[in-house]
Amino acid sequence: MGALLSLSTMAETSKVDEYFMEGNSKYERKDYQAAIESYTKALNLSPDNVYILYNMGNAYTDAGMADQALKCYRRAADGGFEDASLFFNLGNTYMSLGEIVEAVGMYKKSIRINPMDPGVYHNLAMCYTKLGDGDNAIASYEEAVKIDPDNAGAYYNLGNVYASLNDDASAIRCYAQTVRVNPYYEKAYCNMGVSHSNLGDEDSAIDCYQRAIKVNPRYARAHYNLGIAHLHRNNSAEADACFQKVMELTPYDISAFIKIGTAYGEIGMKEKQAECFTKAADLGDEDCRKWLEENK
Repeated sequence: MGALLSLSTMAETSKVDEYFMEGNSKYERKDYQAAIESYTKALNLSPDNVYILYNMGNAYTDAGMADQALKCYRRAADGGFEDASLFFNLGNTYMSLGEIVEAVGMYKKSIRINPMDPGVYHNLAMCYTKLGDGDNAIASYEEAVKIDPDNAGAYYNLGNVYASLNDDASAIRCYAQTVRVNPYYEKAYCNMGVSHSNLGDEDSAIDCYQRAIKVNPRYARAHYNLGIAHLHRNNSAEADACFQKVMELTPYDISAFIKIGTAYGEIGMKEKQAECFTKAADLGDEDCRKWLEENK
């Protein structure tokens, strides 16, 4: 038979539980600062309690206090708390602090404990993308969609990685899977259009941009890309209508006026180019102002 707890120890343990449950209740109500205060009281009585540290880390995370969350998670890990969610949260915290290599290590630890969580592979792939490691990013995203075939975000990001590697055929395959899962993913339609255009298939590109606009009529990038595609087809009137729409949607976007003006200039529509550069200059772009002075 084990030794009986003394009355003081039993009272102290009861108080720890009280503060801990109080913190959990406040956390569920999204009152994170109050939850932290309760967890702190519990931790003062039980300084090495990894469960308090873990929950306190979650409260700091949701309160936007990543540095404090990291300290709690690290103390929980150092205290022997071997849990996949802890290492996943550590990875997320490191990534939010820009410490990408450390995040990779934490995600790998999480995967060793639970290799069936698609979210960990997804975030690991994001880290590899930030590190410029396309091969490992692809492998991680592939694992994510293997576990969760309906993960539209993973398919989309995987498509972006392939596109960055100039593998437009594979990118199109991934974007097609994205919109299969989520038919309202306008960015996937738009990026798929870019990949089709890169492969010289302007008809498919135009169809993709139109689908993106159907989902979101105010998606300026899709209107712009559609205009460029029409230019490639020598459809200047259709291109002009698209560019006018972009300028209507983004009346204060200097970069939009510059890009559209440049596109007009490339097909010899100098008056249209000057109009766009004038708007950019009026918004403060000095390069456009110089161009206008030189091309009076």
